[in-house]
Amino acid sequence: MLFENKSLEQNVKEMKAFGAFLMPYNFPKVSPECEDDVGFIKSRELTVDGYNVVVYYSKADWTEHYLEILQITGRHIPFMPFSLVCKIGKIFLGDRELSYVDFIKDGRKVYCWTVVLDLNNLPIINPYKVDVSDCSYEGFCYRCLNPAKVNFY
Repeated sequence: MLFENKSLEQNVKEMKAFGAFLMPYNFPKVSPECEDDVGFIKSRELTVDGYNVVVYYSKADWTEHYLEILQITGRHIPFMPFSLVCKIGKIFLGDRELSYVDFIKDGRKVYCWTVVLDLNNLPIINPYKVDVSDCSYEGFCYRCLNPAKVNFY
């Protein structure tokens, strides 16, 4: 469903509130299979800067911290401009302590941003020992994850 009649900011607000509501149904509180069962309600199709994009947002409770995940794919095109991917990532997750990875699924690039939050919902350095490299794009700094080292279940 396309949510064009709402502003991007309104869609983000609603998706983040719904993501918080769904935390008890997300891994690691439930199995990956159970989380997959509710995965379809975590996505919206939006128009951002003239591009139809599908965004998936999820927030997980890992007891000692939270993990927010944002996935972005083009609705009609296989690749998105990285400036758009960064813009959407920052609007959803802010601009501090973000990690990034991308992969191909069903012939489309999936752009994935994550951020780890403390229990006060403030961004923190990723506590997991993962293979990362520091990156920047037009002054926006983030960490790139090695896709071979990321467990997508």
